[in-house]
Amino acid sequence: MVERRVDARVNERLEAALEQVAASQRDYDARLTGTQADFSYVRSEFDRIAPQLAALEQRFEALRGRLALEDADSDDVLSRARAEHERARLRLELASHYEERLRRLEAQA
Repeated sequence: MVERRVDARVNERLEAALEQVAASQRDYDARLTGTQADFSYVRSEFDRIAPQLAALEQRFEALRGRLALEDADSDDVLSRARAEHERARLRLELASHYEERLRRLEAQA
């Protein structure tokens, strides 16, 4: 008799606890589904925006380089310009020598 009453009380509490666990599991599943949908949306937005962000970063880096050159010391800029001028002059001189050599070869033929 006592055993039946104890079993009945334990069964009632066990059923209530199992129902609470089941309700918690349903709530968890619903929240997980919503979170997965949110994650999918955020991931698709990231995939859409990432190439644009990379392009902007590249443009900003190019602008930063140009601004750094403009903010550089005037003597440094002048020395860079002179070095570039010297390189251009050497290239033109080499091209001139090459053309002269071709002219001589053509004259011999």
